[in-house]
Amino acid sequence: MPQDPVHKKTNLAPLYLIYKDVMENMRDHQFMAMNASVAFFTLFAIIPLMLLVIFIFGHWLNESAIAYSKVDQIIKLLLPELSESIMGELKLLSSKRFAWEIVWVFVLFLGSTPLTSNLKSCIRRIFGEEKKQFFVINKLLDIISVIILLSLFIVYAFTNIFLDDVALYVSTLTTMIESQSATTFTSSILLIVVMTFFYQLFIPVKIELRHLILGAFITSISWLILSEAFEFFTSLSAMYGSFFGGMRNIFISVIWLYLNCAAILISLEVIASLHNQDLILIKQLFFKKNIHRQAIFPKLWMKFGQKQKKDHILYKEGDHDRRLFYIVEGEIGIVKKGKRITSLKAGEYFGELASLGKIPRQVSAYVMSDWARLLIIDDDKLDRLVDDNHQISLRLLKTLAKKVQAT
Repeated sequence: MPQDPVHKKTNLAPLYLIYKDVMENMRDHQFMAMNASVAFFTLFAIIPLMLLVIFIFGHWLNESAIAYSKVDQIIKLLLPELSESIMGELKLLSSKRFAWEIVWVFVLFLGSTPLTSNLKSCIRRIFGEEKKQFFVINKLLDIISVIILLSLFIVYAFTNIFLDDVALYVSTLTTMIESQSATTFTSSILLIVVMTFFYQLFIPVKIELRHLILGAFITSISWLILSEAFEFFTSLSAMYGSFFGGMRNIFISVIWLYLNCAAILISLEVIASLHNQDLILIKQLFFKKNIHRQAIFPKLWMKFGQKQKKDHILYKEGDHDRRLFYIVEGEIGIVKKGKRITSLKAGEYFGELASLGKIPRQVSAYVMSDWARLLIIDDDKLDRLVDDNHQISLRLLKTLAKKVQAT
């Protein structure tokens, strides 16, 4: 027999359910197509973004070999096969004196906004926060997003230069730490911090910091593995030269961008599933029979369970209570206009009409048995669940139709 719950915010869904939810969401969000669109817009946004960096730090970039090398490292991470050509053009541009007019800068910002617009759209889709906005407002938000991306890029580049010097200094103090290992470690930590801020700023809902850090960690580790695997990847793709000819480098770069963008989107899917752990647990009420015998029941009970005594009124006719109730044990009486019209037993749920229709209660509900144990879901969580899962919506509607027909 379950014990009375102690509600805890830190309650976690089992890892296998989180993994399953990530996989299902990737399928529902058409992950491969979504990732391809982000990679495509990233490819065309790199040059405008780098030109904006040159505009801001053009002279310093030209004079500082360290700064130039850091930008080169980042370009190699994103487009390794085209990095030499891109950096050659950027070096040439940074050595010249341009009449940097505000119109030119604005054009560069506009050239970068398709990436931020597409990225924001994908993030909103992953987190179920898709909203339509006016074109002008949307463009202004896209430009602000470009500024945020540039700021994070500049912070990463500047801080990385400092950390490289620190890593080199530490490696000279002890023979236990190699300079390359120290540099890799400090760069990885910095990247986790920067990506945590990126997710914090771009995700449209409030997320726990630990979930953001975990997502940033997944992204950083994925990028580190990809950067180490690049030489092996290019060796496998050597035969593409005979097939694609001069397009080989572009082909490899697009594939490489696709993989790097996938690291970001997979991390976002993981963050979204961690954020929606309550919903993952609630879903099981609709897909598993005898929920009280399932391994996840203690977590459900801890989060949503309540025990009520005989004759306790759960809600009255005309109330604006919109919660959904699931009966674990006991019997519930349903009353309309002072007359009991039916009773519900363990394994059944009720209260969905007011939740789905956003209307006052049409009936009253009370505990008929000596006691009843209930799982109570508030309407906000139910709304999110219905919006995210059409299969559950259909089940609720079918159950509701049967109840209406029976009365």
